[in-house]
Amino acid sequence: MADDSSEIVKEQSESVAATNLKTLGDGPAFYTNLAYSNAVQAQQGGMTLYQTILGKTAEQIMATSPSEGSVDTALAQILAKMAQTTPPLTAGQLAPGQGA
Repeated sequence: MADDSSEIVKEQSESVAATNLKTLGDGPAFYTNLAYSNAVQAQQGGMTLYQTILGKTAEQIMATSPSEGSVDTALAQILAKMAQTTPPLTAGQLAPGQGA
């Protein structure tokens, strides 16, 4: 029995070493899957937020009367016009392409 005990200890240590190697080898895959899972959950959360915003926007559009819509359209056009034009030149400024 004394002769077999060293063989059993050797087999156990090899088994532990193999288990440790497998654990270390599986680590990157585990963390990759965890990161992928988190990314999928974040994307689903973003889609939920997008759907909520889209639903609220549609609800507000349906609840707006035509007269309110024309005012909103006029304001949007005024804001767009203000954003696209350059402000007038003030005293002492030269237009692009004029002077040095």
